[in-house]
Amino acid sequence: VCEGGGVRGKMFRGWYGVGALVVVAVVVLSVREADGLSFELTAGKELCFHEITHKSNKVLAFFDVVSWGYGAYVYVKVKDPNLNVIKSFDAESEGRVEFTAEADGEYSFCFHNPYTATEVSFWVNIENDFGLADVIKEEHVNDMVYSVERLNSLVSAAKIDLSSFKAREARHRQTAESNRRRVTAWAAIECVLIVLVAGVQIYRIRKLFENKRSI
Repeated sequence: VCEGGGVRGKMFRGWYGVGALVVVAVVVLSVREADGLSFELTAGKELCFHEITHKSNKVLAFFDVVSWGYGAYVYVKVKDPNLNVIKSFDAESEGRVEFTAEADGEYSFCFHNPYTATEVSFWVNIENDFGLADVIKEEHVNDMVYSVERLNSLVSAAKIDLSSFKAREARHRQTAESNRRRVTAWAAIECVLIVLVAGVQIYRIRKLFENKRSI
């Protein structure tokens, strides 16, 4: 009897391990990576992106205006499936959106610039539910499996944060380089003006002494 119980225990542990591996595999395959894209926004036209998710799923998104100069900003509206505005940005060059879906359906991210064409980078990560109940019974799933799913979601969010940090760093570097070129150009102009003013002053002083000699 003891041997039979030991065999059944080993078989149970074996099936338990296989089930856990199956669930981990489903989690890894089901967690969606952060989607990133760059697009050209035509002046005066609204461009919308749609993402489908389920209630209680977390949504994280970030946008950054790549274009530089006057009018380099966008108007953004985030809408739920009932077309209610969840979050809006007015004339912003970058922004972050984070919320928990309150209903199943299609969520919209709409971009608009009424004045100038603008290049925009956009990242979005949506935590998907993968239906563990369809894979294995809940009592066979340990805390580690849920930790793996949570970790994957956090990694996707971290990727968006890293991408947004790189975008801001690139924008600030571009601004610094532009300022450096302007300062260098203005310094060169100042040097030329100083030399010209000095030359004019020397010329006028020499003419003054020459006139006194002639008198």
